[in-house]
Amino acid sequence: MPFWGYLIILGAVLAVVVPIIFVFRYTYKITWGVVDEQLVRTSPDKWARDCSCATNEEHVRMFEEGIAWGDKYREFAHVEQIENDSLKLCGEYFDFGFDKCAMILQGRAESLLYSYYFAEPYRSIGFNVLVIDTRGHGESDGYFNGCGITESRDIAPWINHIEKKYNIHTFVLHGICIGSASAMLASVEKNFPKSVKALVAEGTYHSFYESFKEHLKELKKPTYPVIWQMRKICKRRFNLDVKKQSPIEVADKFTLPLLLMSGKQDVYSLPHKCRTLFDKCASTQKQLVTFDKGAHSHLRINDVKKYDATIKNFLEDIEII
Repeated sequence: MPFWGYLIILGAVLAVVVPIIFVFRYTYKITWGVVDEQLVRTSPDKWARDCSCATNEEHVRMFEEGIAWGDKYREFAHVEQIENDSLKLCGEYFDFGFDKCAMILQGRAESLLYSYYFAEPYRSIGFNVLVIDTRGHGESDGYFNGCGITESRDIAPWINHIEKKYNIHTFVLHGICIGSASAMLASVEKNFPKSVKALVAEGTYHSFYESFKEHLKELKKPTYPVIWQMRKICKRRFNLDVKKQSPIEVADKFTLPLLLMSGKQDVYSLPHKCRTLFDKCASTQKQLVTFDKGAHSHLRINDVKKYDATIKNFLEDIEII
């Protein structure tokens, strides 16, 4: 081949490669910004004990109704604190004098105040209630959201703390979004407390990676290569694999009784994904209940009666109540 032929080939390669390199460098800056905005607590005021979405009417109603619930039962509340991974973790335990406890695990950007909203269906059927500020949120230590992965490490210490201090030996986990993912990841660990008898999960995703792809679309960010770069940054910066450390990867090891609640209008934890996750779960006692109305994490506000009855019926079916 003549020399000029090699030059043509080189020019063609550069014409393809240089724009790709430029795009990756440009989107990498976008990705760092997205990670800082969505996963890093950049100030103490971020992810504090406030309503996380004051522009969403339903979210505000949930938060305000939860605060009203907390005020109503304030006399039963005990401030709790544990330490794990050298982090101070804060919570509240509502002791109604029952012999069972529901631990509520909220989603990203929320504090324990948000979890109040999900407490009544448990109090009304004989459960005390534990709500927590997950690491990096509320009054707990930590500077980033671990996509349910690091948060999963704190569930067993909290259960052990309440079990020892209050002599409670029956627990149900109630997880919303990332909270349900952290519960699934925790429950397959070898030394997970036997006192945890079931998981009630709303809006559980296959992986944070898959869910965040949908979130990027809503943010009007380029899905690719940002999602790839986000995974790489999380590996390097937080030592997390948001694709592999996920509910879908541990589902075949998950054996607790499971109630999985899915919303047809959920654009982050897509209904068909919930179905495949449900099918893969190794639980012999499991139920999948679909709600016609309700955005991600907003199922109860759109049908309180069905939501609360679904929980009660499930716990009756598995003979916890």
